[in-house]
Amino acid sequence: MEALAIPVKLYIHYHTQTFSSDKYIVATCDMSRNFPDTYVLLETREITLDINQPEPFDIIALQVDQLRGQKETIEAEAQRQIDRVDDKIQQLLCIDHTPVQESDIPF
Repeated sequence: MEALAIPVKLYIHYHTQTFSSDKYIVATCDMSRNFPDTYVLLETREITLDINQPEPFDIIALQVDQLRGQKETIEAEAQRQIDRVDDKIQQLLCIDHTPVQESDIPF
């Protein structure tokens, strides 16, 4: 199987914010065009990435794995919401309503 050669243009920036721990930022776009006060473009570089071309079956397997992960995330969030609603129901059911006698009122 032959590797795919993918050309990538990288933009190397300096981050000017005082409290930023990462001063040098590498991106695939020129951040200084949209945020000139935050990023200074130092240079651009062209690199080539050699990627092994996957088989169609491998791509399908990766998609299935991603969808299963997404399903688990949705199930977990749904269960959290169900638990929250169940808690509210239980709180409402725990409210004890007993009629008050007129003699129990202090005034």
